Amino acid sequence: MELFVIMAIEGVVVQSPYVDRSDGRFVLVEATGAGLEVFRQRRAERAESLRHLIEELSEREQHAVQVGLPALTLALALALALALALAIQARPSHCACR
Repeated sequence: MELFVIMAIEGVVVQSPYVDRSDGRFVLVEATGAGLEVFRQRRAERAESLRHLIEELSEREQHAVQVGLPALTLALALALALALALAIQARPSHCACR
């Protein structure tokens, strides 16, 4: 909750009104317009940093990154989906958010 408070003070998130208030442990957070802009800016900065790092690689290494990146992206997406499914499955049965 502390991170939410800091981000709310910064104006990048707000607590959504669309939440079941009977479960005090659950907070639905939405990004504000300013929050989305920060997200876009940070994403662009990371992409630029990666571009510079990849430019330091040999042509062969750059090609390997270009070929392997789609498979790595898929593997990470599958791992995230599995982790989410396991987290949902592990929630206590008394949790009001099921």
